[in-house]
Formats: sequence, C-alpha cells, structure tokens
Amino acid sequence: MPRRVALALLLASCSTAADSGADVTIGTTQGESTDTSTDATTTTGSAATTDEPSVTTTTAVPTTGSAPTTGEPAGPCGQPPPFTGAMPQTIDAAGMQRDYDLVIPADYDPNTAYPLVFAWHGRGGNGELARLYFKVEEASAGQAVFVYPDALPLADMDGQTGWDLDPANEDVALFDAILADVSSRLCIDSARIFSTGHSFGGYMSNTLGCARGGIVRAIAPVAGGGPFFPCTGQVAAWVAHGTGDTTVPFSQGEGARDHWLSTNSCGDATAPVEPAPCVAYDDCADGFPVHWCQHDEPDLGGHGWPAWAGPAIWEFFAAL
Repeated sequence: MPRRVALALLLASCSTAADSGADVTIGTTQGESTDTSTDATTTTGSAATTDEPSVTTTTAVPTTGSAPTTGEPAGPCGQPPPFTGAMPQTIDAAGMQRDYDLVIPADYDPNTAYPLVFAWHGRGGNGELARLYFKVEEASAGQAVFVYPDALPLADMDGQTGWDLDPANEDVALFDAILADVSSRLCIDSARIFSTGHSFGGYMSNTLGCARGGIVRAIAPVAGGGPFFPCTGQVAAWVAHGTGDTTVPFSQGEGARDHWLSTNSCGDATAPVEPAPCVAYDDCADGFPVHWCQHDEPDLGGHGWPAWAGPAIWEFFAAL
C-alpha cells in the first residue's frame, strides 16, 4: 500500500475579494502515478451567450511527448463551438463528479487552434472566484480558452476546498479528464497547454508542471510552492512570490524557482524584464525560460495577487 506523508504547508485562498488564510496540513500519498487514459463524461450547464442543450461527451486523454513551441490541433477544428462565453461544466474524473467553468472566446474561430489555460484557485475558494481576480483571461483578449476547476472539500482542512498534490490522486486525474474533454470539443493547440494558480493553486500548478511536464507547456504559480516529487519533462516557468508573505513562506517560492532553474539548466545571471520587479534567468534550455518576480507588495500580508500578475502571465504564455 502507498505510504501517506503529511506535508505541513501554509496555504490560503486570497484575493481582494476574500481571504481564508490559516495553517493547514496536506496529506499526500507517495506511490505509483495514475494512468492518464481516464474516460471523462461532461455535462454542460446554461450557456453565457446561447441556449445550447446539455451536451454529453466521452473522451480519452491524449498521450503527448515533450511539448514543442507549436503542435497539431487537439480537437474538432472546423466545427462550431458548443457555446461562447463562460459556462459551468460537470465531468466524471477518477470516479467522482467534478465541476469547472469553461470560457470560450466570444469570437471563437473554429479554424484556429487556441491555447488552453488552466487556472487553479486557492484554499477555500472556487473557480468563479479565481476568474474574478486573476485577470489572465482579460489580458488574453479572446486569444485563449480558459478552464477554472473547482476543488473538493478536504477533511484535513476543516472541509475547506483544496487540491490533492499527489500525482496519483484525484486532482491530477481531474486535469487529465478536463484536458481530454475540452480537446474533444474545441480546436486546441496541444503544444500550448498552460497552468496558473494562486496560493494552493500555485502548488497545484507546480505539481502539474512536474507530473505532466510532457503535456503542460508552461506554468505561472503565484504565492505557491513545490513540487515535492521527481518530475517528468520540462516546462517554462513564471514564478512570483512576496518577500513578506505571512501565509506561504517566501522560501517556498524560492524553492519552486530553484527547482525550475535546475530542471531547465539555467545560469545564475539575470536580466530585468517587464513588469518590474521581474527578472529572466540567462542560459536556460531553449524554449524553457524561467522568470522570477520577487515583490514586496503588502496586500493580504504579502500573499495577494499583484495587479500586474495577470497581464505579465499572459505575455509570458503568449510568447511561447
């Protein structure tokens, strides 16, 4: 049987709208990784701009190697979208019913392969809250499809929502299932799958960059940490953390930065990039840059989501 290991982390779901920071313990199971060929069934809710009927699809997760800069479309290009705008979805993943919000650009072009961006909320939050303040979608100006998953309540967090960071468990399986489902319905560029998240969602993005390095092209964790296990493949990484963060220690962000610097064979020298105070590391492996944004903004005890983060994350993703 796999061994259960407790990782004591300080996590919170923080935004200008809500903050539920507190000390927590996350249990992770160390063992074999899951089979990524999970079947997924999705039922759509009420469309934002159309009155589409419920749609049910059964799909399999595609197997992908190391991601190049561009790739073949993953979905039914040339077909009209099931809806445009934001719409709640329900999907079966790892034997459980899960929810996420799917956002399709209003001017979606079925002959264009779109990047797909996963956005993971913090502890105690949900996808709808993340969408309110991440602002990566807003910065993309309709150039990408966005997914905002909802976490499950966790018993070791007093019933607050949070992510299971073990790659063998339900939340990495949720990523696999959503990716398969969205790719089966929309024209998605399989080489431009991105992940961002705040706090606990930052840990989740680092987890995906590690466990799905041949599928995820780049990650952008804000005020997170990890990963905590051996990784496969590489990802480009944009990492931000507040020096005065009273929820997730600054050292956790430094650890994430150092992990990706090592994985991507970066040098020690840096050069300033927009926005200040971000820097880019020199001599990283071709196509796998690492940007580090160390800031001293005081919002939410240094644990907030900086106003410049959303546009900067999209600029980083769009350049890949």
